[in-house]
Amino acid sequence: MTQQNISRMAEAWRTISRKQATQADRDKATRMALQQCGEYLIAIHDMAEVEQRRYEFLANRLCDYFWQHNRAHRTKQTPGYPGHFGCRARVRQFKLECHWYYNQFVEQPKGSGKHKVFSHYLPRNGQFAYYKSTFTPAHDWEKTIILATEEGFALIRQLNDQLMQMRRLSRSSQRLLGSLILHLDEMEVLA
Repeated sequence: MTQQNISRMAEAWRTISRKQATQADRDKATRMALQQCGEYLIAIHDMAEVEQRRYEFLANRLCDYFWQHNRAHRTKQTPGYPGHFGCRARVRQFKLECHWYYNQFVEQPKGSGKHKVFSHYLPRNGQFAYYKSTFTPAHDWEKTIILATEEGFALIRQLNDQLMQMRRLSRSSQRLLGSLILHLDEMEVLA
């Protein structure tokens, strides 16, 4: 919907609210207003899920960037090989998760040169971001990309938090709209 269409719709409702109309026209406009209010609130709630999936995509792009950098430095000749940190982004039960974990490499079996990887989830202490001290054990070649990726994650977490607030408010507003409809019925405004 373009800004011009939005302006036209707003102006149409302004005109309807100021117009001296018959009772039948006002009743019809009232029903239409209530219907459109309900549709709008449902659309906000439903589109929040779509928007959250966009945030998941963007968070995964940050993960891709981190892993691309990580793979470029993971050779037997790289000092501090292998990199110990990893990240993941996903939506699980309507919750966007952007997590870090620490990988522990255990040689299996001894002398084979192969390693088994044990990943340990790192809890986030800050509201939207991990504390920088979480990444203190990172190698120099890891630290810069970890901090840059985490900065992006923190912004996405804040966006998602605000989106979820809008989603909760839209659900609450749907209940209030239902109460308004009942109230208007009781007052016999809706004939």
